[in-house]
Amino acid sequence: MGALFTVPVVQCEWDAFLPWLRGGPGQLVGLSLDTTTDYRAATYAAPTFLLTGNEAQGMPADYAAACDTLVKIPMLGKADSLNAAVATAVMAYQVLDAVKRN
Repeated sequence: MGALFTVPVVQCEWDAFLPWLRGGPGQLVGLSLDTTTDYRAATYAAPTFLLTGNEAQGMPADYAAACDTLVKIPMLGKADSLNAAVATAVMAYQVLDAVKRN
């Protein structure tokens, strides 16, 4: 609790974010059901920015098209997706671990 206050946080509109991101070394990774790339098989480089869509509709097509890569977390059983916050947390750990190893 309170970790949020130890990390810089910025809020902006998509039209301002994308040019800012493309002006630097950042990689944009989208979480999507519309890909076959397993999140464990993707390559991540620092800094990586995660884009998670709406739980019901996913992300808009233009957002997905702007991503450098789309990944999915495979599900067991009949579930087709995780809660957006849980999926983002799983991805954050995966990216942190992958970047640390490289």
